[in-house]
Amino acid sequence: MKRSGLIAAALGLAGLAYVLGPGKSRSPAPPAPVSQPLASRAVVKIDPAEVFRRAFWQPPGTGDQILHAERREWTDPAGLKRWEWFLVVEPSTELVKYLREDNAFGLVPVPKVPEMADAPPWFAFRPDEVDVLQAPHGNLHLFFSKTKRLLHATSSGMGFRPGAPEAVKAVPPVQSPSGRLPTRPPPIPANP
Repeated sequence: MKRSGLIAAALGLAGLAYVLGPGKSRSPAPPAPVSQPLASRAVVKIDPAEVFRRAFWQPPGTGDQILHAERREWTDPAGLKRWEWFLVVEPSTELVKYLREDNAFGLVPVPKVPEMADAPPWFAFRPDEVDVLQAPHGNLHLFFSKTKRLLHATSSGMGFRPGAPEAVKAVPPVQSPSGRLPTRPPPIPANP
């Protein structure tokens, strides 16, 4: 009896190994964290106006003074795989209104500054001297200084991913009209 139980267990494990196959697992590996050390394949862009425009989806205003800006992009033959940017700005009143009052990106206040291991050396501030706003489902972080007119901002993402394939739309079959067709032609209008 014990022997048949062992054989059944062994067959069950063998079946499970066959279904999963070599190198497969039930759940996919978690994606690599976005905040990784800068790789050698990264392209660093430091055009301040371009980094600002791509960060805030608008060009810098006349009162916005960009102190530091950097955008890093990792690509492969298929395209952009990962990106991150860092900005330090003396914001104009209009930019502060756009980011805080209008809340253009749907940010929420958070009590704690997130860890940023690979930030450039110039992207430094004291955590207790900033108000932190963060995207609820993203990596956008804004750090408004409590004592100066200064904004630190950063975000990162995983680049472009192929979309889901579109479902093939079924074409409904042409249906013949149901019912009886008229047996005589329509009347012809009389000419006056």
